[in-house]
Amino acid sequence: MEPNRPVQQADPDALLQRAKLPRNWNTPFSKSSSSSRTILNLGPEIKEKCQREAAYLFKLEQAFKNSLTDLKTHILKPLVKAETSDQKSRPQLKEALLVLEESLEALYNESEEHCLHLADTLDTLTRKELYLLVNAQRLKEVYIRYFTAFTNYVVLCGFENIAKQTRYEFRGKSEYWKKNKKSLKGFHLDLSSNTSLSMSLHRVFHEPIRLQVQKYIDVLRKLSWGLQKSPETKPITDALATFIDLDKWIRQSLDVATLTKTLWNSLGSKLTELLFLPERRLREDSKNVPLTCPDGRLLLFDDSLVFIQASESSIYKLDTLWVDNSSSERNQLKIIVPEEEFIFIIQDIQDKMVWFWKLNQAIRQHLAGKLDFPLWGEEGAEDSYNMPVCRFAAYTFNSNPRFKDAIYEGDWYNGKPHGSGIMKWPDGRNYAGNYEDGEEHGFGVYVAPGGPEIFDCYKCHWKRGKMHGYGICEYGNGMTYKGYFQDNQRHGFGILHSSRLENLPFKYVGHWENDKKSGYGVFDDLDRGERYIGTWLEDCKHGNGIVITQSGLCYEGNFQYNKLAGPGTILSEDDSAYEGEFTEELFLTGKGKLTFSNGYMIEGLFSNKWGSGLKTNGTFCKPTEELNPLITSKMQLGSHITPAKDRWQGIYDQFSDFLRSGSDETSMESFLGFYSKNRERQKALKSRAITTEVGSAMEHSNEDPLDFLSCSRSNATKPEKLPPNQCNLAEGKELKEYLSEVFASTRHPLGKLLQTLILVFQDTYSGICMHKRLLSMAQQEVVSHAKKLFELARYFLPKSLVNDHSSTEGKLRDNLNAYTVTLPLILPRFYPDLFMLYMLYHETEDSLYWKGILHLEHLSDTKLLEFLEVQKISVVKDVCFTSAILCFQKISTTADPQEKLNTIMKTYHEIEGTVTRVLKRQYSLSMDDLLPLLVYVVSRARILHLGAELHLIRDMMDPSTEGGMNDFLLTALDVS
Repeated sequence: MEPNRPVQQADPDALLQRAKLPRNWNTPFSKSSSSSRTILNLGPEIKEKCQREAAYLFKLEQAFKNSLTDLKTHILKPLVKAETSDQKSRPQLKEALLVLEESLEALYNESEEHCLHLADTLDTLTRKELYLLVNAQRLKEVYIRYFTAFTNYVVLCGFENIAKQTRYEFRGKSEYWKKNKKSLKGFHLDLSSNTSLSMSLHRVFHEPIRLQVQKYIDVLRKLSWGLQKSPETKPITDALATFIDLDKWIRQSLDVATLTKTLWNSLGSKLTELLFLPERRLREDSKNVPLTCPDGRLLLFDDSLVFIQASESSIYKLDTLWVDNSSSERNQLKIIVPEEEFIFIIQDIQDKMVWFWKLNQAIRQHLAGKLDFPLWGEEGAEDSYNMPVCRFAAYTFNSNPRFKDAIYEGDWYNGKPHGSGIMKWPDGRNYAGNYEDGEEHGFGVYVAPGGPEIFDCYKCHWKRGKMHGYGICEYGNGMTYKGYFQDNQRHGFGILHSSRLENLPFKYVGHWENDKKSGYGVFDDLDRGERYIGTWLEDCKHGNGIVITQSGLCYEGNFQYNKLAGPGTILSEDDSAYEGEFTEELFLTGKGKLTFSNGYMIEGLFSNKWGSGLKTNGTFCKPTEELNPLITSKMQLGSHITPAKDRWQGIYDQFSDFLRSGSDETSMESFLGFYSKNRERQKALKSRAITTEVGSAMEHSNEDPLDFLSCSRSNATKPEKLPPNQCNLAEGKELKEYLSEVFASTRHPLGKLLQTLILVFQDTYSGICMHKRLLSMAQQEVVSHAKKLFELARYFLPKSLVNDHSSTEGKLRDNLNAYTVTLPLILPRFYPDLFMLYMLYHETEDSLYWKGILHLEHLSDTKLLEFLEVQKISVVKDVCFTSAILCFQKISTTADPQEKLNTIMKTYHEIEGTVTRVLKRQYSLSMDDLLPLLVYVVSRARILHLGAELHLIRDMMDPSTEGGMNDFLLTALDVS
């Protein structure tokens, strides 16, 4: 532990008082603003004083350098030579002596540079500055280095060992010291003939060097006497404070080293071997300041607290030790360490305060790595009680059943992991992430071995030690799960898919309960080319469901634990339809009705497999005139399946849980599925380079765990509160504009919800199993989502928007509903897949329509108008209605059904306006007049899938706008 940081600024008026403190006080460093290379601007008076002291200081430093030369040459080098050649010498002693030699060499080099600098200043009266002022901090660090090495050697009983070996073992060494006894006396020490060799060496190695520091103090005091406070005197007062604190630290280090050496000599060899470290120092002993410690002894070191019972000891590191003095019992002192708590009884309240203060001081100094605050009784000592309760430390768990033998490195709070950290188990498991009150809580990455070179990686949110909330899990067998967890199990909405390289690749999108597929979901069997859409129970297809095959065949029925039960419907790729009983392998097993695409029917008993011939005992019927032969091609699936409003209830349940949680930061991250990188705890984690450890621990993951789904919270659209009309968001935006921004951001809860709904829609209705028979289901689903999102959006609307668009009763006006607000905003996200279903469904009619368009294309505009028998308004037969054609072509440029409807209305007005301009009078078109002109405009506009467009408008338009002119125009277009 080195006090090697800048020390505190000293008040020159208080320096003398501080210097007069009793010699048995251990005074640490105060803070100073001294710089190692400060450029000084000294006034004439101070410069004159510096010049007077320069000559004295030069002689002083020359003598000190010569003393160091003698110490190196006549004492240290022979010791090092003898020690390194001694094969029986302890390695610790050899190493400590070599370190002492290096530190003494550094001290000598610094003294030599000091002499050279002073020699230059002797001939310069105004330009140069004292080395003590310019390099006070640098000198301090060199002296600290030396005395640290010296006290380590003292604690090792190095000088005693030299004396012992000289006396009993090494005659050559003994003869050397007999012949060079004057070498020790030459250091001007009062060494009597009875002074032992060990004591002589001890004094020789520290007294002259400490005396040099005191001489520096005397020089600086002479410079500071009589000076008033001013910027010019500050360098002198700062340097003086630095060397006064250095002298106190040297005294403290020597005293503590002596006490520590005494302790090692008093303990048994077994305990000494267990506890001994050269740099470890004793701070307090229960033998000196008693406390109730049954059959034991308590030792406080500068890095740990040791509880000794008989020959056994328990060591508790100070970085994971907390002292609690909040007990109502005045004579109790509570000590908290990981996995344990101790309560000590101290009869004397004064002794309790000593232990409390010394424990906190030792912890604070250990955490800071330096002695930088005053001792008990000095000014500012109360700061020692302000202990950092949050720590960063490493610890190996012993008794906790979940963490047994695991090594935790990270943040702590009152004896428990709290904040960010990494847990590593001996069996290869790793967890890197957030903790709270000793348990995984927040975002974290958990890696567990699943076999040789196989790892399961869980990147998710945790709650009270269990996976809870959104997460991504990459299993060692190639499967990946993205979804929600509860109590370490997949629960809620989630997506599980295997690698396409597996023998039986699959993908499941749906709901889970207790780690099993349960509720509504979609399962793709990629090997067989099949898709199941329906309900599940305990990993089995259970309830009403639909199966779509890649070949185009599809069927619907009721499943009971993966088996079809009861009647169902089979729709083949050639538009044949079977309604009756069959199995999941498509064996027809009883009563049924088979309808062919041409309208012929067979009704009776069937007993063969679908597609392998026809075996039946029934009645054959020809189609009647009333029967539409296209009836089978228009049949839709899903009439018995879960209603649209209940299909993805699990997704909305997650959102509802998020709303009920109060929308705090943790619950928002858990729902949205991202990790906020700008938290203060994460900054602290990064500052300790722990992210490197995380990356190493997660080397089997494809993603950086701490960057997983990360985003900047500063740019997120986050409501402060969830209750309606209470969000403090930017005001002045129109309702649709505001919701458009919300839906576009996956960092907003509504945006995340919409993104999930789009994902499941695509997994249900797109891909190789896209089928026209699912159009009705898809259309109902989109409308249902629009309605639910409209209701949920009201929780996030700014108060100003609600007021602007509310009626007197506080409700949104009637013209603001799901069809006019949310549907136009979300439909473009669903539109590509939804419109593809419309095109497939209306493929036959649109094909006939397009053939007619191609046929009419060969006619000129005039011929076409004549062909359409535009007679009553023949005056306009030469007009091409270009503006109406261009307007109508815009119908395919938008997904909003209302905008499409507006385009049709504008086209009608363009046609009517053209006729009015030609006739030069107002003219209202009747149906008979409008129909041929519409056919003309439609034929020239060349809309490829007009039938699909018109049906999408009818299905998705606001019901309140049905009838009237809208219905008139749609009917006219249908007829045309």
